Amino acid sequence: MAPRPSLALIFGCLLAACDPPAPAEAPSVASTSDASTGSGSLASSSEAVATGAGSSGAASSGSGGDATTSGSGCPTCGQAAPVGNLDAPELDEISGLAASALHPGVYFVHNDSGDLPRFYAIDGVGKRLATYDVDGAFAVDWEDAAAGPCPAGRCLYFADIGDNLAKRTTLTVYRVTEPSAIEPGSHHLASEPLAFSYPDGSHDAETLLVHPTTGELFIVTKVVIGPSSLYRFPMPLTPGATAMLEKIGEVPPPGGLARFTAGSIHPQGKGLLLRAYTALYYYPITSTVAAALAGRPCSVPVAFEKQGETVEWTAKGDGYLTISEGGGAPVNLVGCP
Repeated sequence: MAPRPSLALIFGCLLAACDPPAPAEAPSVASTSDASTGSGSLASSSEAVATGAGSSGAASSGSGGDATTSGSGCPTCGQAAPVGNLDAPELDEISGLAASALHPGVYFVHNDSGDLPRFYAIDGVGKRLATYDVDGAFAVDWEDAAAGPCPAGRCLYFADIGDNLAKRTTLTVYRVTEPSAIEPGSHHLASEPLAFSYPDGSHDAETLLVHPTTGELFIVTKVVIGPSSLYRFPMPLTPGATAMLEKIGEVPPPGGLARFTAGSIHPQGKGLLLRAYTALYYYPITSTVAAALAGRPCSVPVAFEKQGETVEWTAKGDGYLTISEGGGAPVNLVGCP
């Protein structure tokens, strides 16, 4: 049984918006094996700088610690290492990060509340490549981004799901067809609103998950104490209508306390990452997303960041990136060869 955090640590974290240290040893979980989740080892990285344990200049890992040993169903990853910094002043409060499947080494990011309804294309070291205004969208509190399949082929999803006071009755995920070309300057893209409500009242949330093959959308709520809730959009997705989400499970807080701020499903569906401010957890997927998140995860490396609210697999699934809020924030890469 994992040690419980002390009351002093819990209340300290509530005040400081942090998370307690993860268990020293993550529990074993079954390895993935079904056809729907993909197979084979993670490929070696070619999108930025490959990292290994003990790499020079590596950022310190957060309380997520090292991944468990092979055979547990968890990837064997190196330590977090900074590979660059955001280079544009507009990129000052990054809260969403999505990898392009069409343009190697390109990522899409957006700011937290306070910005316009827009997003930015950056490369793997943080250089801004383009700016995109999302026509027909509003930006109340954008909290996460994801990429995945859609009727148009490949789409980006921007989640206006933040609700710190738990008072919003209708929220929206905006679906945008991924740009066919990445060109400098500002551009306009049309959006499809996927409005929704929860079946059991209002919730704050910062995590959007998009399944890489089925296109299903999931939301994980952000809570201070206790389990988070997992909701699923009814399929097929219907732009222009207000969907009633289905609660399909709960996510026990790893280490006794976790405020989830971002998530990402592996591009081959092998597993998923859930981020807290100071920790990162990997959940192998052997059947469904709900079953995976009901289990106990293992901790994987994550850099110490000022306010960590993003995580995203590389398009190849051979590692993941994180970026903190704040101007000129470092882009941190963890390789999982």
